[in-house]
Amino acid sequence: MASNNSTLVLITGATGHIGFRVLTHALNAGYAVRAAVRSQSKAHGLLTHPTIQRLNPGARLSFAVVPDLAAPHAYDEAVQGVHYIIHIASPLMSTRDVPVNQHAAYFIEPAVRGTLGMLDAASQSGTVRRVVITSSIAALIPVSQLNGRERQRRPAKASDRVPFAAAPYESEFAAYAASKVAALAEAERWVREHEPEFDVVHLHPSFVEGRNELALSAREALKGTNALILGIALGKRFDSIASATVHLEDVARVHVQALLPHVSGNRSYVLSQSTRWDTVRGIVAKLFPEAVEKRVLPNCGNADTHEVAIDVEETEAVFGFRHAGLEEQVKSVVGHYLELRAQSRASLRPARERQGAMGRQVRANA
Repeated sequence: MASNNSTLVLITGATGHIGFRVLTHALNAGYAVRAAVRSQSKAHGLLTHPTIQRLNPGARLSFAVVPDLAAPHAYDEAVQGVHYIIHIASPLMSTRDVPVNQHAAYFIEPAVRGTLGMLDAASQSGTVRRVVITSSIAALIPVSQLNGRERQRRPAKASDRVPFAAAPYESEFAAYAASKVAALAEAERWVREHEPEFDVVHLHPSFVEGRNELALSAREALKGTNALILGIALGKRFDSIASATVHLEDVARVHVQALLPHVSGNRSYVLSQSTRWDTVRGIVAKLFPEAVEKRVLPNCGNADTHEVAIDVEETEAVFGFRHAGLEEQVKSVVGHYLELRAQSRASLRPARERQGAMGRQVRANA
């Protein structure tokens, strides 16, 4: 691939599951990257990560510290000299329960302010050519269909839009979905009103499944949407889940390819493929028979599937690929979990051996 060393890409959310993989794809593609992070310690964590160190990006990786991504003018300095922006940072579902009366403040307001702040900063920069924004299928498909309460009348398309519904919300997922609806609607309104010199691409992944290189322990590997596949492999029983997943590698690749001129701007692209959750156990048994036999993976969880049809034909045609199937996703997620588990056990072995030796020495001296 031709070098893009002189082309500077600003990436937000690089300390997250999707963002980190997008960062590594952008560096592998030869781009210079400026990562917007909340603190110097976050920058240090990225710079010293083994994957980044192996890439040895040198001066091609720099950082802009933006403590509050939703603050007015938060990105004004970060966008200076930038040619492209990949805006991934946005509130995610929390590991703690966000009170219902705080859903709008936690999800909606930061998502909208962060997106509009980025677009305002890009318009003032004079250098930005394109902004790529990470949205979700939740901006295209109503929550009632995503949670199986309502059947679709036809496959969802990239041109579909869900009307925004104000708080209160029935769940954190509904609030998260509303934040994606609101951010997309406000971004498209902003483009219509300001007619900027750059264009905007919106990407809409479904449940993202794939190796999370930021997870440094088996417990951390269980965070986020990877917990769906891992949960089944580890014996958890879920309620019905929508039949829509996408491999992290496909999501990261498309984020970077969306910077290329042949990809039309000011439009949306959907990233997803059809999944049946009752097939996860069979795939796990096929790919990891030893771990299943030893009960490292109990492989007795399950989840019902409710069908959600999504038209991804245009995405695959424009970006020139076929979405990786569920088997590749399971291989990535579960394989990484087993790697982390093995590393943890290996790191504990020397300490146990030392304790055993000390015990033998004490007995010998008694």
